[in-house]
Amino acid sequence: MISSPITSCTEAIEMISKLPQEVFEKSTRTATKKLLASIGLVTIGTYLVYALPWYLLPIGWIFMGTACCGLFSVGYACGNDLFFKNKFVNYVVGTICMLPLMYPLAYWKKRIEKKATASRDFVREIASGNFWFLSSLLQWLSLNFSFKFSKSMMVSVSFLYVFIALFFPIMTYSMGIWGLFKYYLIPLFVYHFWMSTFLKASSLSSVASKPTFFALPRWVQYLTQDFNIGVTLSHMSQNLGVPSYKWKDAYNLLKKEYENITELSFASLLINLPPVVQHVEPKNSTLSVELDEKKQDETSSSNLFDPVTHPFGLLKVDPSKPFHERINWNVAIFLCGTPFLALYGILTTPFITKTYITAFLAYYISGMGITAGYHRLFSHRSYRASLPVRIVLMLMGTSTFEGSVFEWCQDHRAHHRFTDTDKDPYNVKKGLFYSHMGWMLFKRIPGDADISDLKADPVLRFQHKYFIPLAFSLGWFLPMFICGFGWNDWKGGFFIAGVASKVLMMQCTFCINSLAHYLGEATYTDQRSPRDSFITSLVTFGEGYHNFHHEFPYDYRNGIHMSAYDPGKWLINFLSWFGFAYELKRFPSELFAKGKIQMQEKTIKKLRDQLYWGKPLDQLPSFTRAQVKEKCQKEKKQLLIIEDVIYDMSEFAEKHPGGKQYIDDYIGKDATKAFNGLVYNHSFAARNYLDLYRVALLSNE
Repeated sequence: MISSPITSCTEAIEMISKLPQEVFEKSTRTATKKLLASIGLVTIGTYLVYALPWYLLPIGWIFMGTACCGLFSVGYACGNDLFFKNKFVNYVVGTICMLPLMYPLAYWKKRIEKKATASRDFVREIASGNFWFLSSLLQWLSLNFSFKFSKSMMVSVSFLYVFIALFFPIMTYSMGIWGLFKYYLIPLFVYHFWMSTFLKASSLSSVASKPTFFALPRWVQYLTQDFNIGVTLSHMSQNLGVPSYKWKDAYNLLKKEYENITELSFASLLINLPPVVQHVEPKNSTLSVELDEKKQDETSSSNLFDPVTHPFGLLKVDPSKPFHERINWNVAIFLCGTPFLALYGILTTPFITKTYITAFLAYYISGMGITAGYHRLFSHRSYRASLPVRIVLMLMGTSTFEGSVFEWCQDHRAHHRFTDTDKDPYNVKKGLFYSHMGWMLFKRIPGDADISDLKADPVLRFQHKYFIPLAFSLGWFLPMFICGFGWNDWKGGFFIAGVASKVLMMQCTFCINSLAHYLGEATYTDQRSPRDSFITSLVTFGEGYHNFHHEFPYDYRNGIHMSAYDPGKWLINFLSWFGFAYELKRFPSELFAKGKIQMQEKTIKKLRDQLYWGKPLDQLPSFTRAQVKEKCQKEKKQLLIIEDVIYDMSEFAEKHPGGKQYIDDYIGKDATKAFNGLVYNHSFAARNYLDLYRVALLSNE
């Protein structure tokens, strides 16, 4: 058992040696499936490049180039006899996989690779520097054009040169120069970009003498056959002996045994953060862990919000770091870039009514997924819904690109818990723009809130795991396919119904965090910033009655009145009529009335405090009746008594609407009965006016 953090690759090799035997066993069936999967993914990528319009070609190139890494993963394993059980099959399959990537298979055999130290040192130096993204290309150039091949490599090199001599002329002749670039060279550049990231990981492991893993998006890991894990495992032990299709299993076992293993995020790599290699401490003395799917799910769900592996790269960053290192570039580029993409589409795409109707429907459907699904169903549990409704609302919300249910609800629950404080993820006190979208542009840790109830839902775990492909499929490509297959408007379907509708929808829902805390009235409480506004509700799918919502958060309604615009409430009510939604939660209506009255009382008090109501009673002196008479007789004061308060009528007697005589009749006397109706029942205005002349209180002594 290792009792201290890993400090050398020797200890890393010891870790590998403790892996159970089943991790090292080869399976012909699994190997065949992985091979077919890699070939199939490259084929799909090729078809995408062929079928997609020009403005979507980058998607096809990225898919195809990334899938080529999967071919390399297979070829690399075959070159080391770690794929199929039969060596000859490994050689044939490995050669076929490596030829399109223009590598001689024999180079990747460990016994030969060890001899290429000069080439490897040069590439490693490049990979550890600022031009790491060129390291794979330089490795390829140094390998294929050094012309220093050992005898054992000549057969593989001959196959490669024959392939090059035949492939390029045939490709150029049949498809032209553009076809060569479109279907081969550009995807190959994408492939080399990903390979450069793997070389970067390997170089960090070499420099630090510690294992370094890069956390890549899940779709990249799938297309590359987990090569981001395999390259580091291979570096940890030159005699690793783990087949490529079991790299993930080996890593999961190490992760479970050495629970502090984490990855250096890919976002950190792109902004050239200093190499960060995680220390590892042992958890148990053995690695006898079952590889069943259930336990893997439990492991992944327990680390959903590891600050490094979080899908959105939400890292807790030292504020002292340079500004560019604190930016969440993935989110920033998406949020700031998509409006320009939408604007380009609007300006260059012909107006087709059906497309704009589809865009409006896509906009509204996705918005309802947020308000009725993410917000009221999942965040606040303000009602319960049947499984089909939960799935549909989850998919509707997914199309908004606002994160998985886990991410969205964790931040939102923290927002309610810490409203207007530093722990509020979108604290409006930091500025209107910050609460609108600025909070998403910087790396951060998720909100401090419990979402264990959501993690227990397998549907939501699935969505969190595959959020990115689901979001792009539902948010952009589904509207494009509808418009494309429906009336042949592929471009409008993508830019208008897909991109533009989601850009508008995101900005509208962002207003819940900004305008809803800024514009409107504090109907039920003014302790926090949320406000009620009909105008805000129009642009936020009925979420504009935000003061009500923060005061009564689990009520399934946002606007409780018939005139209130609240489509989320209408949808939930509609579903409840058919039994698809049930246990709709409501606060007692008396609480609404009490809240309003309390706020009205506060408003009245605020207005009262702005007016002069005469000298406060607690600041007045006290006179006895005898003293009142004495002041009237000796000092000629015109004092009278009304309800035990003494008033000086010297300035008012001449102004009295009923005449001065009525005042004179009660000088030095108690005029309470006359004032309250015996002579005339005076108005509120008269009573308020009278308060301006009070000078003392009547004492009983």
